[in-house]
Amino acid sequence: MNMTTKSSLWILSVVVLLCVFALNSRQPSTPAIKVAVHHWIGYESLALSEQEHLLDPTLVTLVHSTSLSESAALLRQNKVDAAALTFDEVFQLRQEGIPLTVVLIFDVSAGADILLTRPEINSLKQLKGKTIGMEQSALSQLLLSAILDKAELTPLDIDLRYGIVANHGQLWQQPAIDALLTYLPLAKGIDQDATCLFDSRQIPNTIRDVLAVRSDRCESFRPALQHLLECHFNILTKLTQNDPDTLHRIAPLLGFSVQQTAEVLRKVKFPSLECNIGFLTPNTKKSRQALDTLISTMQQAELLPQHVNCERLIDSSFLPGPQE
Repeated sequence: MNMTTKSSLWILSVVVLLCVFALNSRQPSTPAIKVAVHHWIGYESLALSEQEHLLDPTLVTLVHSTSLSESAALLRQNKVDAAALTFDEVFQLRQEGIPLTVVLIFDVSAGADILLTRPEINSLKQLKGKTIGMEQSALSQLLLSAILDKAELTPLDIDLRYGIVANHGQLWQQPAIDALLTYLPLAKGIDQDATCLFDSRQIPNTIRDVLAVRSDRCESFRPALQHLLECHFNILTKLTQNDPDTLHRIAPLLGFSVQQTAEVLRKVKFPSLECNIGFLTPNTKKSRQALDTLISTMQQAELLPQHVNCERLIDSSFLPGPQE
């Protein structure tokens, strides 16, 4: 073998090694975080970020579920690392032994969660002896407890029929269903003439949609979570400024018209970055008051025991910007 051939082989070997090194250096040190999410206006910032290729797939994988209860089930089955849930669902999962930390408040329901009844039912007291359809989740139980309390009824006074929100249109078509606990936009098939006798405005600041992450995985997924939250706030800025283009892009994700989507936007509040920092910073006056109120409400509904462990429940350090 002459010197020219040896030199060529040496150069080729170096090139191959450099290519291998370059490829390996691009591989993430940890796998992408898996986040369960179902379609809801508060979570569409994530779905839109994915659709617009703003989410880095090497950092974040969205696992699309059909409902809140399915997202919670995916956490129970250890199939995801995080999920978009309601805060009350987080408390219940923690009581089951699943360590969860809330790193983002997506939104606060201000009329989007509703109780619909047949037109002939015009008061909550008339629910006695009736059948109510709802999703089998902590959120629905919390709403139901508030409704029964206001109606001066007990769980023994009603019958329940369960179904995920995506199927609420079919559930409503059943003659046995007298009322339905659901949320906007209404599922296709629900009679638009139904009467709304209760909505989340009557329990203000109680229903909060959040991003909950397994506490034991937060640090290993810190870059991914910071990236995900930046994407959320970038979309949120446009959405809350009534950017028509953003509204038109989100509506198809929900499967509803732009008008229906705009209606839902009027029924939710989106906490700013500053509000998120104030709420998710442990041991501040704002966070203590909000958590105490929610815990008390859930305890009155018999969804939580008297002693609730709040260790590592909230963490604001993943939010964009410098944290003090």
